[in-house]
Amino acid sequence: MDELEFDTPVFKQLAHNDTGEAEGHQGGIVIPKDLDPYFPQLSGRTSAATPTIDEQIRAILVVGGKEVAEVSTRYQFQTWGGARSPERRITGALGPLRDKASADDILLVERNLTDRSLYRMTLVKKGTEKHKAVLRASSGKRWGIAEPLDPPVSEPEFEEAEKEQVEHEQKPLNLLDNEAATVETRSKRIARGRAFQKLTADYYDNKCAVCGLGFASLKATEVEAAHIVPRSRKGADDARNGIALCRSHHWAFDKGLWGVGPDGKIVISPAAAGKGSNHLLNDYAGKKPAPPSKAGKAPVAEAWAWHMANLFGK
Repeated sequence: MDELEFDTPVFKQLAHNDTGEAEGHQGGIVIPKDLDPYFPQLSGRTSAATPTIDEQIRAILVVGGKEVAEVSTRYQFQTWGGARSPERRITGALGPLRDKASADDILLVERNLTDRSLYRMTLVKKGTEKHKAVLRASSGKRWGIAEPLDPPVSEPEFEEAEKEQVEHEQKPLNLLDNEAATVETRSKRIARGRAFQKLTADYYDNKCAVCGLGFASLKATEVEAAHIVPRSRKGADDARNGIALCRSHHWAFDKGLWGVGPDGKIVISPAAAGKGSNHLLNDYAGKKPAPPSKAGKAPVAEAWAWHMANLFGK
């Protein structure tokens, strides 16, 4: 998935205290408890000694249909040492959006599907057609899921999908998954895909099995879980039908520029020779992709053979 592909949004109709107009300028925007599943799940407990727990997130701020800033902010749970009721809030560096906000404007919040620490926050002004559409879809509620028929994926759903993925990979492999694409909901499909991505990358220690590289930020890695039999051809979301690759080698693999032969060694497509930087692939010809660090998670020969027969050199 593209780094800037976002899930469907949740929303909140802003209270006066959420905006820059509020006297005293409270720190940030209060997030209702109902929306907590769509934000980082904070660990630990607050107390008088530790009144606040928080996690750093990044936010692309959108006002008037234009991106006005990308900021580092925090999602936090705060109790003020027991002096006030606990609140969840997004706080810090939100001025470019909050200063333009008024009471009853709507804040749309979308979470990135790849980098779960990245959000897009869009201010929708009261009286606009978009504002009216959100309220109509939500039956006039002040917060909730902006598109009830197409909800975003919650953190509990991701956790459940990862658990199911671990259990699934302990069973015999069915290389072709003929049913999931037709019976799963969108949120289930996304959750399962993310579990495949995370677990497969972890099995390869977040390094490309071809070149050994893998740039990473504090919250995300460039390494991607590549399907050997593509998902579009009903290939299973299973580490045994997957391999961790950097973006360049993933793209080249999907385009059939290289594959893995019956001897387990990398072969380069002659048809790709002489184009762009394809000659750089020659450095890996005859070498074996690095194996996963966890036993039993290596790609099966059947998957490599399918790729060679159907995509390699095409």
